Amino acid sequence: MSTTTQPQDVYVLAQWLAGDHSNWQQAIENPPFFAHIRVGIRPLPSPITSEGVWLFLEQAYDFELHHPYRTAVLHLIYQNDRIEMINYRLKDAQTFFGASRDRDRLQGINAEAIVKLDGCTQLVHRADLHTFKGAVEPGKKCCIHRKGVDTYLTIEFEVTENTYSSLDRGYDVVTDERVWGSIAGAFEFTKKTSFDAEVIP
Repeated sequence: MSTTTQPQDVYVLAQWLAGDHSNWQQAIENPPFFAHIRVGIRPLPSPITSEGVWLFLEQAYDFELHHPYRTAVLHLIYQNDRIEMINYRLKDAQTFFGASRDRDRLQGINAEAIVKLDGCTQLVHRADLHTFKGAVEPGKKCCIHRKGVDTYLTIEFEVTENTYSSLDRGYDVVTDERVWGSIAGAFEFTKKTSFDAEVIP
């Protein structure tokens, strides 16, 4: 029996994502391949538009929690019979370091504070009653310069109510060879603190 993605699933996915996630178990079981990483995802207290759900994301090593190596603003909408997770970068990301655990600071994020990342929208569908799956839109257009090379980003992820796994990799735009990203499989996160009550349908 197939499971279709419904408009209300935008809010379900947002609730499942909203939280403080840790891969501690994975990190202690396989330290050569997996550092201890924390992912904080929090709904914006003042949504930029009324459509869908707006989330702030930051990803950091546990020992550098207030100096994340990745920040983003995500806009979840229902479109084309699926959920589209539109990615934005913050013009002044450092201002919001640590804000996923200090929500009042997120009041400062508005339309002037973000820039859309073209080609980086993640397309999400409900795989079954307990799981969402997603990936970056096709086309190799989500470009990141890393290790001195222009790369395109691929992301494959899976979300349940209390877990979140993600496999992020970068490939050379010319040769398609992998330049960066996990060689040992997806990062596996467990939600330690939930912010689902902050998602307003």
